[in-house]
Amino acid sequence: MKEWIHLTSDEVDQLNRSLPVIIPLGLTEAHGPHLAVSVDTDAALYFSRRVADETGAILAPAVQYGFADEMAEYPGTLGVTATTYMAVITDICLALCKKGFMKIIFIAGHGANKIPCEMAFYKVWEQFPMFKGVCWNWWSDCGIRGIHHADKGETEVALALGTTAYMERVKDFKVQKPWYKIRSRYALDPRSGGINGNPSAADIETGKTMVEQAALALNMKVKEAISNY
Repeated sequence: MKEWIHLTSDEVDQLNRSLPVIIPLGLTEAHGPHLAVSVDTDAALYFSRRVADETGAILAPAVQYGFADEMAEYPGTLGVTATTYMAVITDICLALCKKGFMKIIFIAGHGANKIPCEMAFYKVWEQFPMFKGVCWNWWSDCGIRGIHHADKGETEVALALGTTAYMERVKDFKVQKPWYKIRSRYALDPRSGGINGNPSAADIETGKTMVEQAALALNMKVKEAISNY
């Protein structure tokens, strides 16, 4: 695998510039009392590494401090603001473009990373109009529906990926969201711990199926990126 972090400077310089660079986007974030705060990063790293290995794309280091949105106030969440995140993504893209890598694929384990990431592309285009960037969530952009925060589906995938989990501590909680976009899930209801669904019903075998479905979809997307200029 072409893993940027383990290459020498000379080896990086010899990489094929037509290959896409895959960057995992995670967030250190509360996922209820039963899952470690590594959930989003674990998923982003797993799918990015697997897809890079299976397609020949280049794997860059992960961005683990993501955009902390509704979950920012829960214990365990460590992230940055949307403005800061957009600036970080912009600078990463610009650094890669200056080195000749114009295809950059972000694979996100945290849904809120997508908006500031895509906004950053407009800043990159100001300097590099030939830049080709995309941000894919491993679930919603891969045909997997019905995933909510720390719910049955996300817990199933976390279990399948080996994320630290304590199912004996699990509790179900359905968040009743208002009609408007909320600023803070904690302010809306501090009791949920970020859960929105029924994680107690999680089944690891279903999680393994979803993992394979997402990996297959991402493989197809990255192969298309490789074959098109």
